[in-house]
Amino acid sequence: MLPVILLAAGLTGCGDKQTVPTPTSATQGAAGPLNGVSVAEVLAAIDAAHLPALNPHDVTASVCPAAGCTEARATDTVSILKFPSTGRAEIYAAAIRDMVQVEDVVLVFDSAVGDSQKQAYSQAVKRAVAHG
Repeated sequence: MLPVILLAAGLTGCGDKQTVPTPTSATQGAAGPLNGVSVAEVLAAIDAAHLPALNPHDVTASVCPAAGCTEARATDTVSILKFPSTGRAEIYAAAIRDMVQVEDVVLVFDSAVGDSQKQAYSQAVKRAVAHG
């Protein structure tokens, strides 16, 4: 009983201070979509930047159940995955080596894609997200 009384007394001394937890990107994204950009719009932005993305095809049904994404397309050079939140994208991206994450979108690159080209893809995705 004594520890409970001491704890209560200690808490009353701090009663006028309130701490409100700051939402993290993982909790913010859980409330709803972070942005309105679709995988098709990301692919269009990559195309507009004249970056290679040949033979695009929908892989949502085969990739998303395990990855946790909501939409996915693969090309010869890059796969584009859209997640329900930034937090979910971060979890997926943590296990992937050749990738770029922009908010709730993850790009997974073929091993032949160089670092400077990855940066160009990243910029194209950032533009798509900003307009989506």
